[in-house]
Formats: sequence, structure tokens, C-alpha cells
Amino acid sequence: MKEFEKWFRKAEGDLYTANLLLKSENCQPDICCYHSQQAAEKYLKSFLVSRHLDFPKTHDLEFLIKLIVLHKPNFNKILTHALAITNYGVIPRYPDDTHEPSNEDAKKPFENAIIIKEFVLKYFFD
Repeated sequence: MKEFEKWFRKAEGDLYTANLLLKSENCQPDICCYHSQQAAEKYLKSFLVSRHLDFPKTHDLEFLIKLIVLHKPNFNKILTHALAITNYGVIPRYPDDTHEPSNEDAKKPFENAIIIKEFVLKYFFD
């Protein structure tokens, strides 16, 4: 298995987990949002790895997209989807006074992760 395939497989696991949580009676929307963000992050990283492009350890989806845009300007098209979920990579992991997402709120990050996945797949082998 190639390195980018390992990243993609991990992303698929996060997306699968988010989907299971969304369908669950005991959804835990903050964790669903976290896994949606993680899926999107790993899809982007898999694309970077497939192009032999280095990236630092980061959860910042905007940063990852900007790295890709240097080589594939059309990736700017998914920037708004990434910006909408980038904070879920850190915020839901710790208890604090921030807004707790509802079950309904958790659907949008999942949808954004799917949009990012489909966009990455479209340009994987061009």
C-alpha cells in the first residue's frame, strides 16, 4: 500500500465513524464534528503525499489547502468548506464554555468532509 493510500484509508475511517455517530441514538455531535474534520484533514494530506509535497504537523485545513493551491489553484473552490470545519480539529476535544453543537449541527461538518473527499478524488490522478 502506498503512503497516500494509508492517509486516505485513515480518512475513510474517520468519515465512517462520523457517519455512524450521526446515525446513532446517542450521537455525541462534538465527536462527530471532530471526526468529520479529521477526515477532511487526512483527505487533504493524502493528496499532498500523493504529490510528494511536504507539510508540517497541523490541523489547519486552510493552511493545507493553501499548500495544495500552489500546485493546483482550483483547490481554492473547497476553501469555504474547509474553513467551516477546521476548528473542529481541536475545539471538541476539550471541555470548555464554547458552543456545544447539536445533532443537527453535526450534519454540516460531515457534508463538508464529503465535499472535500469528492473534490480530492476528482483530482487524485490527473
